[in-house]
Amino acid sequence: MKLEKYKFYCPKCDQELDIAGQIHLKTERENGDKGDMYLNTSFGTYSYKHVPDVVFQKSELVKFSCPKCLETIHSKAHPNYALLTMRVENKFDFEILFSRQAGIHKTYIVTEDGVESYGEHASTGL
Repeated sequence: MKLEKYKFYCPKCDQELDIAGQIHLKTERENGDKGDMYLNTSFGTYSYKHVPDVVFQKSELVKFSCPKCLETIHSKAHPNYALLTMRVENKFDFEILFSRQAGIHKTYIVTEDGVESYGEHASTGL
């Protein structure tokens, strides 16, 4: 699918999460440390910035929440995934699921026609 003009929103409060081409989310590590993560908006690109700087442990399960409403944005159907709403051309909403496990690169776009997968680990499924 070739997507143009899309933005990301909180599935709870519907506030836009894009900031200067990055998705801003709050994080909480398994050890309780909290911070802010800025994710790349390009599918299949897993670069990010975290404030404060942190080295996540391989497969560490990170808690993500909305920086506006502070609600946790985990998928109920797939608890090891965070859930975002992607709005295309301000007309169509799709679910975006991405792995909450550090170092596991899996992203899925759920559309009416099926599921598109991105990332080096996506072939193992949800």
